[in-house]
Amino acid sequence: MKKRGVSPVIATVLLIALVTAAAAIVFLVVIPMLQPAAVPIFTYQDGSSDLGNGTRQFIVDVKASGGVLTVEAVAVAPTLTISVLNSTDGNMIGQAIVAESTVSLKIQGAFVVGTEYTFTFSFTSGEDNIAKDITITA
Repeated sequence: MKKRGVSPVIATVLLIALVTAAAAIVFLVVIPMLQPAAVPIFTYQDGSSDLGNGTRQFIVDVKASGGVLTVEAVAVAPTLTISVLNSTDGNMIGQAIVAESTVSLKIQGAFVVGTEYTFTFSFTSGEDNIAKDITITA
């Protein structure tokens, strides 16, 4: 009985494929886990503007510092129905804010003048969930 091994060419190709797969796993899985999450930086002015029909609008600028942020949700207390739009009036929920860029969020709803509102912004950045509260008086 004659025993045969793998040819040197096949062995070399298999070793190169194995090293490439290991490098891809490290690059796609391990490195993102070592990078810090993006941080939202807010700038806003107290007060809201009247849009008519009982609707008022706050404008909050959000900068994605250190990475990409995806807007997951915006909640307000006291509770009321709101819309979160970008500068072109598109819905911002589920939309990404590119790293080191700033997006103006227009938050519209039936806000009452003189009332203090606490907004809770929920973002994702890679595998991280980020929540940030800000308080603004209408």
